[in-house]
Parts: sequence; C-alpha cells; structure tokens
Amino acid sequence: MIVASGLREVIILSDPTHEGSVLIDAPVHSVFDYCLDPRRIFAGDPMKVVDATLIPEGVGTTAHLTDRMLIFVQDVPIEYIEVVPDQRIVFEGDWRMTIKRLGIGFSAGIHSWTWSFTPEDEGTRLTMRVVVHKSPRWQRLLDRMAEKSYSKQIRERLARIKAAAEEQAATAS
Repeated sequence: MIVASGLREVIILSDPTHEGSVLIDAPVHSVFDYCLDPRRIFAGDPMKVVDATLIPEGVGTTAHLTDRMLIFVQDVPIEYIEVVPDQRIVFEGDWRMTIKRLGIGFSAGIHSWTWSFTPEDEGTRLTMRVVVHKSPRWQRLLDRMAEKSYSKQIRERLARIKAAAEEQAATAS
C-alpha cells in the first residue's frame, strides 16, 4: 500500500507472504514423513541442499540451501523449529545474498516455511506458506514485484513433492 502525503510518499509494506497447496494421493503420515527430510522437499529445486543433519523427531533438523541467481549467491541455513506429527512442520532460515564478484553480503530477512498436512478425500492437502520477517524495505518491494515468479516456484515445488510422495506411497503399498 502506498500512502501519499503532499509530495512525499511513504511505502508501508507488511511481511511478504507466499502460499500454495496441492492435493496428494497419499496418506497424511506418508506425506508428512516424506517432508521431514529437507533434501526431499528441495529435490529438483533451483535451491540446492548442500548439507543436512536429520533429527528423527524433526525439531533441530538443519540444512544449508544455496542457489545462484544472476550476480547473486543465495545462502540459507535452515532449522526445523516446530514439528507436530502428521499436522505441521515449520522451519526458519536467515536468507543471505552475496554479490559474487565483490563478496558483499547482506541479509534478505528471516524466512519461515510452514508446511501443513490435512486429510482430504482419500489423500492429503499439503499447504506451504512462506513468510519473510525482518526483511529490508528494498527486499519487501522486490518480493511484491516478483510475486508471479514466487508463485510459480511454489507450484513447481509442490508438484515435485506430490509426484515423489505419491510414488513413495505407491511403492510402499
């Protein structure tokens, strides 16, 4: 929202939020179990998992994500901070951007990913919600401008999870 006051404009932007969901033809526990491993969540994604430490109960699981985009290197260490079996997984990461050749880095805010698992029909409704907290104003503006790109990334990530979780459930039967 832009609020104009005379010749001066003040930009008021809330924490950017991105969300998507998909219906997966697999039991809730199977989809939940699949998503306990961040390497599976990001398999085939532009964002690569370069290191992961899995904790069986989920809370404390860590991973390091990285990606290259134009002149930037993105680094995101994540940690699972809340795990409610067969209902929800929440992890957070401090998104850092570095300009490749200059080695200048800066934070793009704390990102929290919430994955919700809901029984629906004979399968599972998987909902992914990403909220960017404490992001600089320029990052909030970029997030708003890149909304279509983020939506596409979320749809593609959810489609990959759907295909893999359904395959895993089919082979387990």
